[in-house]
Amino acid sequence: MDLLAKFESWLLLNRRPLTVRNRVHYAKKLHDWCMENKLQVLQLHARDLNKWVPSVGSAPATRKNAVDAINVFYDWAIFEELLEENPARDIPKIDVPSGLPHPTPDEVLQEGIDRCDNVQDLLMLLFASYGGLRVSEIATLHSTNIEGEHVRVTGKGDKIRYVPLHPVLQDILQDLDISGWLFPSSRNPTGHYLPDSIAQRIRKDLLSDPWSAHTLRHRFATEYYRLNPDLLALRELLGHASVDTTMIYTRVAPDVLAPPVAKLQDQGAAQRWSVLKHAV
Repeated sequence: MDLLAKFESWLLLNRRPLTVRNRVHYAKKLHDWCMENKLQVLQLHARDLNKWVPSVGSAPATRKNAVDAINVFYDWAIFEELLEENPARDIPKIDVPSGLPHPTPDEVLQEGIDRCDNVQDLLMLLFASYGGLRVSEIATLHSTNIEGEHVRVTGKGDKIRYVPLHPVLQDILQDLDISGWLFPSSRNPTGHYLPDSIAQRIRKDLLSDPWSAHTLRHRFATEYYRLNPDLLALRELLGHASVDTTMIYTRVAPDVLAPPVAKLQDQGAAQRWSVLKHAV
């Protein structure tokens, strides 16, 4: 078994499939880069890795993701006694600027709901937009996760949280009386949809570009915070490890800031400009 296959097998022991794929993706990118540059992946130094990092992309979040992945790879190599030190530990910290929320507009969600051909489509949209669930969490929902007016969600790091069910979701689930996977699939050994399948269905078939399952999660977060500005409650609902991540959804979008600014008195500035512009 080659190095990357062994790394992947080790990850699968205690990591979620999406996390495993992400880690292996960047480990393979590093391996391929080494092959192109006639280097050995287990003989690299921090200066080599600093040359590799820009090759994964220009976005700080992408670079940080790549560095996190190879840190795990080299930690595994140390565990397997293939290395004594992790060269990735000496890569300078990559700061990722906090962005603005990018919530799906109401009219886009309404159009998506109108496009639903079956109940699974509708449930996908509602768990994302009315529950803020990630696609990896939606895919693995089972009837045993529905506990009265709440759904038990297993999130990142296998952390469990309880998310209240929107009344519409409660009614649908009660009428369906599902027993088993909420998104069953005979094509996959797991017995349920893969997260990628749900993400693709929402992005390509139900919503219009650039909206996605993740922007539905943004919609849930921003709407919840607007109605109930409780940061800790929102963090719990979203399953964030750090409140810093949740803070993104408390930022006010520019289009919301614009109307009050426009209402500020101009103190005669417009009239003065009407005189000055002829001299420009």
